Amino acid sequence: MISHKYKCIFIHLGRTGGTSIEFALDGTVHGWEKHWTQRIMRRKYKNYWKDYYKFTCVRNPYDWVVSQYFHNKQINYEWYEKTYNVDIKTMSFLDFLKFNNINFAEEKLNFFLDELDEIDYIIRFEELQKGFDYICDQIGKPKTLLERIESSTHESYMNYYDTQEKIDIINEDYREYFETFGYEMVNKN
Repeated sequence: MISHKYKCIFIHLGRTGGTSIEFALDGTVHGWEKHWTQRIMRRKYKNYWKDYYKFTCVRNPYDWVVSQYFHNKQINYEWYEKTYNVDIKTMSFLDFLKFNNINFAEEKLNFFLDELDEIDYIIRFEELQKGFDYICDQIGKPKTLLERIESSTHESYMNYYDTQEKIDIINEDYREYFETFGYEMVNKN
């Protein structure tokens, strides 16, 4: 999203608290365009790209994928059914990991964020409010408490990684993400 009021561009990776950030910035929840990639935003906002403050939010890959799984089961299931003819509501977490590995292999870090050096600040979801407060200071916005919007409901994310196979899928699929953002890979062995 772009905010001309605060002269900033927010690159919203899904399931990272971005809807809460968008709502705090301009009081609306954006539609399908809210998950545009950095490449698309650079092109769409080319007149502002160099001058506006650019930021994004990332999340621990283990937590991120669990959140995607439950969000899709609870809210986005019709899209999966129409697009892939699968019933995600009954899909196990392991099957979801395997399904994503096959169908979304290209939609990893470099798909959404292709030039990290262009981004002024990266918020970690684990410190979402602290990171957003920092952004507010940078763009001249009064600090506001982020509301929880579109949160999925589930247990602690590590409860879903009860086998080495599940951990290995995430470690392999998100290796670059772990390395780039300093998240620690776990290993049950």
